[in-house]
Order: sequence, then C-alpha cells, then structure tokens
Amino acid sequence: MLILSTLSIIIHNSSANVYTFSIYESYPEYFWLLIIIALFIGQIILLNSAFSKSKTNSWIAGFLIIIISDLILLLMPIIKGYFVNGRYDALTHIGYMVDIRKYHNIGSNPYPILHIWGFVLNYMSGLSYNDISMLIPAFLSLFYIFSWYLLGRLVFKKNNMILFMLSMSSILLFGSKNSMLSPNGETLLFVPFFLYIFFKSRVAKKPIPYEILLILISFFVVFSHPLISILLIMTLIISDYPIFATVKWRKSNYIVLIILCCFLMWSSYIPILTNNIKLILDNMILYDGTGSELGRYSNSLNSVHIPFLYIVIIGLRLYGLEVLLGVLSLICISLVFIFWKKYHVEIDYYHKFSIVGWLFFVLLSLLILIFADSFGFIRIYQYSILFSIMLIPLSINMLLERTEVKEKKHHFKLLPLLSLFLLLITYFSTYNLFFAPINLNIDQQTPESEFSGMEVFYHVKNNSQPTLELGITNFRVYDAVYGVAEGKKEKIRYTNPVIEHFDYTSNSSINSYYNETSYLLISDVGRYQKQKLFPDLKSEWDFTPKDFKKLNNDAGVTKFYSNKFLEMYIINH
Repeated sequence: MLILSTLSIIIHNSSANVYTFSIYESYPEYFWLLIIIALFIGQIILLNSAFSKSKTNSWIAGFLIIIISDLILLLMPIIKGYFVNGRYDALTHIGYMVDIRKYHNIGSNPYPILHIWGFVLNYMSGLSYNDISMLIPAFLSLFYIFSWYLLGRLVFKKNNMILFMLSMSSILLFGSKNSMLSPNGETLLFVPFFLYIFFKSRVAKKPIPYEILLILISFFVVFSHPLISILLIMTLIISDYPIFATVKWRKSNYIVLIILCCFLMWSSYIPILTNNIKLILDNMILYDGTGSELGRYSNSLNSVHIPFLYIVIIGLRLYGLEVLLGVLSLICISLVFIFWKKYHVEIDYYHKFSIVGWLFFVLLSLLILIFADSFGFIRIYQYSILFSIMLIPLSINMLLERTEVKEKKHHFKLLPLLSLFLLLITYFSTYNLFFAPINLNIDQQTPESEFSGMEVFYHVKNNSQPTLELGITNFRVYDAVYGVAEGKKEKIRYTNPVIEHFDYTSNSSINSYYNETSYLLISDVGRYQKQKLFPDLKSEWDFTPKDFKKLNNDAGVTKFYSNKFLEMYIINH
C-alpha cells in the first residue's frame, strides 16, 4: 500500500520542464516519508526472519519491498523527465560514448568499459545516450545488491546472518554513486561480485572455471577505473595477511600480479598516484595544515561566518551515514577484541578479513584527508563500507552465540537497537542519493534547453572571444554534444571568472572590469545557486536579484539569446 501510494503521487506529479534545484522539493515531504517507511518495513521483515526461530520464506517479501522501493528511487531522474542526470563528469562520459560511435575506437579514453557498455546499449536498443546514462547506475545498483546475496551465502555460515546482511546491503549506501553515471561509482558497485568470484575460486571443488572468470573480470576492473583497481590490489594483499594463516588455500599472488601488470601497462593515473604518495609522505614530515583536503575545508569554514551548530547539522547531512557505520564498526571491533581476549573466542577467516580491511581503508582515508587533496578521502572511506557490511553481521552473530546472551530476552534488547540503526542508515542514504541543498549541493539535472541553447552558442561563437560562465560548464556540454575527441573550439573554456555582483558595487557597467569583448553565459544554476544553498546567509551570496536586474539594464552588455534555462550576453568593449 505504501509503494502504491508513492506511485500514485508520482503519476499525479508533472514531469520536470524547468531546472529543479532539489528533487526532494519536487515531491511533498510525505512522499519521501512513505518511501523510507516502505524500505524500513522491508528491513524489519528481513530482521524478524533473521532472529526468528521458525524458518519461513517470508523474508522474500521484505526483500522485494526493498528492491521495488530502490527501483523507484533509482529511476527517479527518468520518472521526473530529466534530459541528463549530471552536470559535470556525466556529460563527458556521454561524450566518450559519442566518440566510440563516431570513430569506432576508444582513443585516449582512460576507463573505456563503461562507455563501451553505453555504446553497445545504444546500438542494440536504440535508447539515447542520455537515457542510458541514467539506466546504467540503476542496473549496477541492483546487480550490487544481488552480488551481496551471493557473497553472503559464502561468507556467513548461518542463514539468519545472511538476512541481516541483506537488510544493510540492499539499501543505497553510496549516494550519488548509486544514481549518477560515474566509472568510479559503477566499478565500486562491482566489487562484491569480484570478491565472490575470488573467494569462490579458493573454496570451490572445481576452482578452474572461477579462476578463469576471475582473470577476465580483473581486466574488466582495470579498464573500468584505476583507483578501484589499486584498492582491489590492496584488498587481495590483505586477504593473504599472516593472521589468516589458519586458512589453507593458495595465495592470491598471481591475480595481484595480473591486475598490477595490466594497470602499469594501461593506466595514465600512475603519475597522479606517485605524486600523491610523495605528497602524503612530505606532508607527514613537514605538515603545516595546508595543501590537504582537511586544510581546504578549514579555510572554507574560516572564510565565512556560519554558526557552529549549522556546521554540525550540515556535517551530519553530508556524512551521517558514514559516521554511523564507522561508529558501529568500531563498537563491533571492540566487542570482538574483548571476546577474543577474555573468552578466547575463535574468530573465523572472513571476520578477520573484514576487521583488517575496514581498519586499513579507514586509516588510509584519514591519511588522505589530512595530508593530500586529490583523490578525495570519501572515495576511500566509502570503499571501507564494503567491509562494514561483512563486519557488523559477523560481530552481532558472535554476540548472539555467547552463552550469556542466548536467552530470548536479550534478543528483545538487541532488536530495537538494530532496528534504529537500520532506520537511520535508510534515512541518511535516501537523503544523500541525489544532490540537493539539503546536503549542501544542487540537483545535477541538465535540462534539454541547456543543450539546445549551447548548440546555438557553438554555431555563432566568435573563436577569438573568451567565454565567461555562471552556473554552466560549457566544455562539458560540448563533450556530450560533439564528443570528447572532437577538437575544442578556441577558448571554449572560460579565461576569467565572473566577478562577484558583476562589479556593480564599484562600477556602473561590467565592461569596466573586462578588457576585451567576451561572451557571458548565465543559467538558472548560476542565478540562484547560492540563494538556494544559503537562504539565510545573504551576506555570502555572490549575486543577488538586483545584480541581474542591473545586468539587463547595462548599456555595455547585449543579450542575444534566451530560453527558459539559459541566457547569453556579449560584454562589449
């Protein structure tokens, strides 16, 4: 009934024909509440089946409720009528697909697998690249969930822990990586399947088919994204760590060497990787608080006057899910250590693997946060979530197996806490699935009017004149329209930023600031972005409604194009 109610709201809600700064505001609040409740009910059914003594197939109903709710969320951009869900990298990835269609090769594409998929789907189905760019993340998000079911059957000895694990892994925990086209995101969603094949090749009675498949998907990973390739190499090395010596199976040296050799021959990211390693080591020796992601955040906060409570609220909206999973993982590791030390409880291989893997990648993400500013610490931290999904159920199972907590009354104490945990991760994941002001971003929708307007611009643009952009990255749109390999028109990238308030605080015309005739492109994003993100902090707005009124009356500026999303001007000099 909850799902039917959400579908009814969708049917009676008009499609997007203008830019929406928040997809969450395009539907009433109770719509999202219904989705969250439906997901939570599905989790509770899984949780009840996990802790119930009677073994039934009722968990399948809960799992289906979650899958259907996930599909509604994942397909929301298509349902809303988005032309493209993505304003930056996603447009360039569409451009790579266009290149394959035009030139029948991958050119200098550093991670071509995703774009080959897009081209093949376009060729076989006739779907546009725009629609394909929104369908691929949805498909791989579902594939990720079913991969966890396969991996769970291998990792967990008891069915109840598989169901508890599914209640976590079937939630869309990776935010925009679940909803937006991204080689890094889509490759991350493939990791559970890789781990399933890897472990299966170690325990299967006939391992050769799995080993052949493992080699094939190793090439697949390298050509999908370089960072995930490196993280998987680290994961495989961790799997052979000496503390796991009780497990008698072949080492993973050969598969590590295959991935590493393929990576070294192919990837252009090696200089970036080595430079970042050098930067981390240099900063660890001579750290002055700058040149890092943490230092950049600190400088940004120091440059504005925002109340501390507001910062905490924003921090929870952005990273509440990661904090929650991290805290629970730490509690579980502490619990395991106490049981091992005090009761000499034996810890199985997968439990050790999940603990060491989680600790290693969390520490690595913190190193990058404090000492570097390239990869983004959250990419590494999100990889550690894969280990949390194994670690937490295994640790809860260890707790339940203790003689002191086997009594039924302890289940009643534990179930409410686990239910609250699942409800919170469902809430945070739902409100971080799409970029929106609620998580200090704006919606990544690229309207069709932006494409049509920019196509006009590319035809009329004088190549000798620079382009100023406000709310639009025109070279990204150029990629999506003509392809990445297409030679960029001269000065397609802007040469100067648009001065705050168009310099009207100092001069009567914007042309007093710029010393040559320039194009000025203004989208709805540029016009309203700061107002939507910081409605109560007018002092932080770069542009106000008065500035745009002055621009339209500025004698030194000529408007030559306008549609419902985009306006184009020439700044005369």
